[in-house]
Amino acid sequence: MVMLYLPGTNMNGEIAIDNPRYSLPLYLATHGVDFWALDYRTHFVPASTPSSGLAELQTWTNEMFEADISAAARFMMATTKRDKIFLAGFSRGALFAYLQTAAHAEHIMGLVIFDGGIGHKRQGSPPPGIYADDVSGKHLTWNKRQALIELVIENPDAPAPVPQFKSAADNLSHVVYDSAGFGGKGGLANPLAGLADPSVLARVLVRYDRYWPNVQDYEDSFTPLMASSLKGSKIPVMAFTSTNISHQWPEEVARAASSTGSSDVTIKKLDNWGHLDVICGTKAEQQVFLPVLVWLKQHSQAASESGE
Repeated sequence: MVMLYLPGTNMNGEIAIDNPRYSLPLYLATHGVDFWALDYRTHFVPASTPSSGLAELQTWTNEMFEADISAAARFMMATTKRDKIFLAGFSRGALFAYLQTAAHAEHIMGLVIFDGGIGHKRQGSPPPGIYADDVSGKHLTWNKRQALIELVIENPDAPAPVPQFKSAADNLSHVVYDSAGFGGKGGLANPLAGLADPSVLARVLVRYDRYWPNVQDYEDSFTPLMASSLKGSKIPVMAFTSTNISHQWPEEVARAASSTGSSDVTIKKLDNWGHLDVICGTKAEQQVFLPVLVWLKQHSQAASESGE
């Protein structure tokens, strides 16, 4: 079983947690999966780069990233001597996984989707002179963000930078729970319900890459031709969806999962879960990682028996 994993926005292929309970790569690798993960080219943009130094990112389109993914897949198949691989994607990585399947279905044995869909582009064009989305914000600047995260890693019980919170860990828990970009009610993660451990979240978040090309936010790569190609692929899909981003989110994930035209589509809805809870939450091992492993074994065996 060989799998290529495509991370989400601002993420990369590094192993953030050394405990398989909270690490999808380690869990699958320790259970017999030849697991590969991609570092997007954004991983090599220093966080200290000024806005004026990010102009090149305006050319970093979905098409360019798909070319990188295709190159990685070809290298994997040549190295492992496999003609087909499993492809997985988290968040925006799911979009890339669907695009890759539409273009190269002959090399895909199955899709595993972690809380992502095909998405909708923004109207218009990127603002003049702004070439990247910054994972930090106006209030939680990059330096403040990193300081909080590193404090939680060093000592979760340390006094919080913001006095209203009981500890550094409590501070981070509310930051992720209240994240406006994910609905503001546990959409990014739900540590307040015990579905995420702030110490684990800190180790995941500290490895985020700061910048992402905003040109991709305004692209619609799923042309009618690509959508038709994906529908004709008949690739089996296993998809997991959180619920806290919005009421519509599970429907969007399910709709995308059904877009390959396969009758073999499994969708698991994770009630009250946030986005990151799916890949590093306190219940992810039993409710996500284990079902994925079972699904991979079943489909790998079926492919072997059919001579693929």
